[in-house]
Amino acid sequence: MSHIPHLNALRTFLVAARHLNFTTTAAELQVSPSAVSHQIKTLEDYLETRLFTRQARRMFLTREGEYLFHSLDNPFRQISDAVDQMKSLRSSKSVSVLCRPFFSSHWLTPRLRYLWAAHPNIDLNLIHKSSFTLADVDKVDLAILWGKGDWPDMESRCLVRGSLTPIMGRALARTHGIPKTPADLQNYTLLHEESKLNWVNWLNLAGVPQVTGAGSMLVDDTNVRFQHVLNGQGIMLSSPRLLSDLLACGELIRPFRLELEGYSYYLAWPRNRPMRARAAKVSSWLISETEDDADEAESRPPGQAGSSRLPQDPVPGL
Repeated sequence: MSHIPHLNALRTFLVAARHLNFTTTAAELQVSPSAVSHQIKTLEDYLETRLFTRQARRMFLTREGEYLFHSLDNPFRQISDAVDQMKSLRSSKSVSVLCRPFFSSHWLTPRLRYLWAAHPNIDLNLIHKSSFTLADVDKVDLAILWGKGDWPDMESRCLVRGSLTPIMGRALARTHGIPKTPADLQNYTLLHEESKLNWVNWLNLAGVPQVTGAGSMLVDDTNVRFQHVLNGQGIMLSSPRLLSDLLACGELIRPFRLELEGYSYYLAWPRNRPMRARAAKVSSWLISETEDDADEAESRPPGQAGSSRLPQDPVPGL
């Protein structure tokens, strides 16, 4: 990162530009009005331009001052928000959990009422990202990752098997019917992730590598891809364990039992960092929820739904 000159003077300028009053600025910054004037003078000398002007005992920004204020206000707000978020993430009551939006929507969020019933004094900070790195994971208490569970320097526990199978919406079934064999998928639009790799692998596994679909669409956001399914615009590959409720009520349909194995959702945390007591409670609760899911799956009648790298692997995540 290049050197940012006179950073303290820039901060002083931003506060002064909002108040247009050096006395009020000094009170907010807890310095003297003369110190504010000195910082502004230092910045004006460096920029070789006036930033403020006075008219009839009132202060105004010059054109150059207006430009500087509008250019810097949002970046400084973002810096402040980032610092506040980091303080919140590490507060004694909060437990920060990093996960993918699709997993959060369809598995984690519907269960949170049970977490708060068991642990009412725990504040949860959910951070949603479609892709993240080890550096991101190191900043939070817990992360739910899509992968094989063997990340270096990470402890992990499998939460939800991510085996993939074709999923379609009720709207598409009404207009086109339900495919009876994998070869019938040639008559349907196939919805892909960032690449067609998962569909290619599933079709090969099904013994119909020649199938390409009546159409295809790449949609890199899983929530958007899922909305296409609900709208009857195609068939996607997804984990039936994430969508068990919608499959059970008939809003979604899985035409085939065949699943593409390999990746799953794992609870993970840095191995070299002691887990805080509150995070340990959340971790135990998450693992117990998956055990409950497994018990429910075993009780269902047959046929009912129910060191690798971080998510920079070639297989796109959910």
